[in-house]
Amino acid sequence: MLPVKRVDHISMAAADWRAQSAKLERLLGFKFLHNWEGSEAAPFEGCVSQVRGTGIEFEIISPWSGKGFVQQYLDQQGPGLHHITVEVDDIHAAAAELERLGIKPFGGIQDDGMWHLTYIHPKDSGGILWQLFVAHRQPPEADRNAGGGIAGLKRVDHVSLAVPDLDKQVEWQARVFGMTEISRWRDDDLQYEGVVMSIPGSLLEFEIIAPTTPASFVQKFIETRRPGMHHICCEVESVDATAAALQAEGIEPFGGIVGDESWHRHTFIHPKDSGGVLFQLFEE
Repeated sequence: MLPVKRVDHISMAAADWRAQSAKLERLLGFKFLHNWEGSEAAPFEGCVSQVRGTGIEFEIISPWSGKGFVQQYLDQQGPGLHHITVEVDDIHAAAAELERLGIKPFGGIQDDGMWHLTYIHPKDSGGILWQLFVAHRQPPEADRNAGGGIAGLKRVDHVSLAVPDLDKQVEWQARVFGMTEISRWRDDDLQYEGVVMSIPGSLLEFEIIAPTTPASFVQKFIETRRPGMHHICCEVESVDATAAALQAEGIEPFGGIVGDESWHRHTFIHPKDSGGVLFQLFEE
């Protein structure tokens, strides 16, 4: 099992990180922290933003000079969630543990000048590119007073992964990352099932969803894209206020408002309105 210290950030790919950063700050309060420039050796650029209430950051990566792996990703899948980054105590020990678990560290161990890092490829993880790192030094202090945006975001609750085999993925997350199961459900109306798991050292939780019939929206997602990150779920102050604020911005809450006293009331921001990510917004 990998000794995970914490989840550092969730990353998305977008054509223009500047426009996407401004959009997410306006919608969800993701507060810009810093950016970096691309180069011939590393043909991508981007920025990092703080997220309220969950102890994680959100990264946006964009192609540099129209080439490189980010451009390839956008050409193949369009803008969307790209990877999750976790901090470990020792990158060499983490790589050795991956080998022991039968997983080849993708790209070997690298040094980008700020981090020692390696990866778990999506074909090995069931759909997510996991980035593992150890920082050379602590980052400088920054103003981390992120807001909630027009949606009134309080925190990010979980990131969701769509896969064809629920139990297989639950076993993988427990064996590799030491995640533990919190809850499990089955929805016969929407024809899918799911599990929520805790992530060691993180307030962020991890959801896995799988289809129960070929007609499920999860099956359609897998067939259209591939197994991978499906959405990010965020708690807001009030779903009604969020929906009204979105409509004032010309954004129609996707799916309307659903839920009752037996289930969290929630709505969605469609990827076409968010810049590439499906955001689920709920109230406790």
